[in-house]
Amino acid sequence: MNKKLIHSVVLSVAVAFMGQSAMADEFSVSKGKRPLTLGLGMLYKDKPYKNYSSSDKKSAVPIVLYEGEHFFARGGTIGWNFLDSDVLEVAVIGQAMGDSYEDSDARILKNNGDRDQSFGLGGQVTWAPEKLGLKFSVVQDVTDNSDGAQAIGQVFYKYKASDSLMITPAASVVWQSDDYNDYYYGVRSRATNARPYTADSDINYRLGVLAIYKRPDSNWMFMGGLRYEFFGDEITDSSIVSEDEQLSALIGVAYTFK
Repeated sequence: MNKKLIHSVVLSVAVAFMGQSAMADEFSVSKGKRPLTLGLGMLYKDKPYKNYSSSDKKSAVPIVLYEGEHFFARGGTIGWNFLDSDVLEVAVIGQAMGDSYEDSDARILKNNGDRDQSFGLGGQVTWAPEKLGLKFSVVQDVTDNSDGAQAIGQVFYKYKASDSLMITPAASVVWQSDDYNDYYYGVRSRATNARPYTADSDINYRLGVLAIYKRPDSNWMFMGGLRYEFFGDEITDSSIVSEDEQLSALIGVAYTFK
């Protein structure tokens, strides 16, 4: 087996696993060491494609959380921090990107070709001196799927409602490159039921809230989250898109191995 094939297999496995938990990366509730935490969640994602199959909007997702000396896993994001203080974290990251679909999932997608999730490599900086924090990340696809890039700037607030309950609202600005948008929302000339369309780069906006419940004397963690994303014109102008926003919801349970 040559190196190129091995590389492709490893990336495919990483994307298939991490892509299913792409929203779970936001369930990193605190800094500091965290033993391995594994769980299962149910994800609902209202994808914006016209007449998209309702059955494909729901899926079971793995939840993986771990904070080591330098390596971390936060759902759909893995990384290695080379600076991690009480206030600032700087890390290189690998991250799942994009929404996959098959052209049989909706009539409008017929003969447009399947779309696979991408996997990006890049960097992330998190600054959180108190409850209020800022995070910026940028990743570039390395799977040769979209060949696109994504940059996210986020402001979040961690509110400790009790010793067991943490609530984190957040707002984000998301820039996506032309290759990224065109891969997931563009329309090829061979498509049967949609007019050809080429998407350019654009900016989306996200609002979300996450809640984590974990008793100090328990290894079990319960979580839930909502995220609302508002798409830019380069996405909503696509002939396969019928919505200008996307709702995502996740509920899950996980166990911490100590």
